[in-house]
Amino acid sequence: MALKTKAIKKQAKKVAKAAVAEGEKAVKKAVKKVAKAAAPKVKELKKAVAKAAEPKVKELKKTAAKYQKKAEKQIAKAVDSGREALKDTLNASSKGLAKAAKKL
Repeated sequence: MALKTKAIKKQAKKVAKAAVAEGEKAVKKAVKKVAKAAAPKVKELKKAVAKAAEPKVKELKKTAAKYQKKAEKQIAKAVDSGREALKDTLNASSKGLAKAAKKL
């Protein structure tokens, strides 16, 4: 009697494993079918999102360019003022040197 029960359990396990494997195959197949069927709609939605976001992207690019120009102008001003300060310093030191040379 114990042998029959053992054999039945073994066979049941085998059948269950086969059923699970078949189920997995069916699920994979269904997922592929759904993905394939949804692909055109997904593509369409991507295009719609890109089209809807386009004006905002343009606006952001313009704003970024505007801020970049402002930054460039400020940098140019800072460079010019630095140049002027250096020039003034050099002129002042040359005048000081000239006075010192006259005293000698």
